[in-house]
Amino acid sequence: MNAIISGKDFFKVGLNPESSRAASKDSSQKHAGSIVESIIRKQGHNISKLAKYMKISRCTLYKWFEHDTLPFDILVRIGSYTNYDFSSDFPEVFRSSSEAEIEQHPLQNPSKENEKIDYWIRKYILLLEKYNECLINQNHSQNPK
Repeated sequence: MNAIISGKDFFKVGLNPESSRAASKDSSQKHAGSIVESIIRKQGHNISKLAKYMKISRCTLYKWFEHDTLPFDILVRIGSYTNYDFSSDFPEVFRSSSEAEIEQHPLQNPSKENEKIDYWIRKYILLLEKYNECLINQNHSQNPK
């Protein structure tokens, strides 16, 4: 039996992979995968249904739970299914994405807060529609009838 996992011998050190990962990680650094997983589980969502909704395997979802960081698009996709806003948990990810988006498409002097909110709601819905269209096209190209 080989005791070497990810280049570390846990039998010699006396640690399992989870405690070694936690020990090697800086305490100030967030582990995105475990945060997302705990939120999904606290809200009582079914992992299998989430994977089906996202058109991925459960294994892929569980692998994402092991990642220290998750990209913006994955957080948005999971958030749309769970109806949860991850921007408060990962402000650095959402800030960098929104700043890049604002540089490309600046708002034209919105005078009221409602206009800003409406702008982002419309933008989000358009993005989701484009994404769904891409998934449908991809599904049709993979499964011709």
